[in-house]
Amino acid sequence: MATYRVGLIGCGGRQNAHVGAFRDNDACEIVAVADLLEEARTEFAQKHNIPKTYEFVGEMVQDAGVDIVTIVTRPKWMYQPVMDAVQAGVKGILQEKPFQVNIEQSREVLEAAQTAGIPMLVNHQYRFFELADRMRDIVLSGDLGEVEFFRSISAIKLHGQGTHMIDFVRFLYDDRPFSWCLGNFAGKETFDAKQIGPDYDAGVIAFDNDVPLYVEAGRGSSRSPYPDNRLNLYADVVCTKGRIWFGLSHGLRIWWPNGKYEEIEGAWPAMGEPAQFRLVESLIDAIENGTESRCDATKALATSEALCGLLESGLTNQRVTFPLDIAPDLMERVQKRLGA
Repeated sequence: MATYRVGLIGCGGRQNAHVGAFRDNDACEIVAVADLLEEARTEFAQKHNIPKTYEFVGEMVQDAGVDIVTIVTRPKWMYQPVMDAVQAGVKGILQEKPFQVNIEQSREVLEAAQTAGIPMLVNHQYRFFELADRMRDIVLSGDLGEVEFFRSISAIKLHGQGTHMIDFVRFLYDDRPFSWCLGNFAGKETFDAKQIGPDYDAGVIAFDNDVPLYVEAGRGSSRSPYPDNRLNLYADVVCTKGRIWFGLSHGLRIWWPNGKYEEIEGAWPAMGEPAQFRLVESLIDAIENGTESRCDATKALATSEALCGLLESGLTNQRVTFPLDIAPDLMERVQKRLGA
C-alpha cells in the first residue's frame, strides 16, 4: 500500500510529467486532481484514471486525504493554490517553476511553508540531471582552473526556461550567493502568454566573488553554434585553463587543459524523466528525514531574486544589489512600463 496520497493541482501540460514521476514511485498514489475549470479536471482525470476531481484545493486535501500536492499552473496563478495547500496542512509541496512571479510572493509562501513545517520544492529539475552532477563536479574540482565567467542562454523567456538556466548555473557553482545584477528588457508581444514577462531580457549577475553570469532569455537570444539545436537552452563555463558547455539538445562539450576535446551525449527529453523521478524521491526524503533537497524553495528563492533583480534593474536603470529590497508588484510595474 502506498504511503503518500498525491493530489494534482492544475492540468497544464507539464502535469503529465509529474503524473509519470509520482506513479513510478511505489510510495505514492495519485488520488485526486483539482482545477477551477470543470472540463479541464474531468478530461485530465479520465486521461490518467484518477478517481476524484475537485474545484478547490482545500476541499481536495481534506476529502481525499491528500498528503502531497504537485502544482502546475501558469506562473501568475501559482500563489493562491500554494497558499491553499499550506493552509490545508499537506505534508509536502512540489510547485512548478518559477518560484512565483513577484519576490514578495516567493518570500510569503516560503515563510508560510516553513512556519507550518512543510517541505516545499520548486521544479528546477535540471539540478537532478546526471550530466549536471558531472558538470558540477568538473567545475568545482578546479581541473579547468578558476572560473572566469558563466553564460546562461534560454530561447524562452526569463520567467519560463530562463529560470531553469540561471538556477542550473547556481547549482554548478555550489549555490554561491549573488551580489548584484544589471539588466534590461524589451518587447510586449507575448507578455501575458504562458510565461509572463517581457519578450527578451539580458544582463549580468555577479556572484559574491565577482565572477559574472551573463544572461539572455527570450526571443532573439544567442543561438548555439551546434547543429540540430532544437532547444536553444545552454550554459557555458569559461575557466582559466579550459571550458565546459551544456546544451539541452546536445549534452556536454569539454575543452580540457591538455588540449583534449570531449563530447558526452545527452538530450531532452531522455534526461528529463530520471531527473523528475529523483526530484520526487528528494521530496519524500525531505518529508521523512528532513533532508534539504537540491530543489528546496530556499534555493529557488535566490533564483527568484535574480529574475526580479534583472527586471528591477531594467526599470530603474540602476545596478541592483542582493538581498533584494524593492517595491512590491514588480511584474505589474514592468507591464505598465511596456504598455502591455
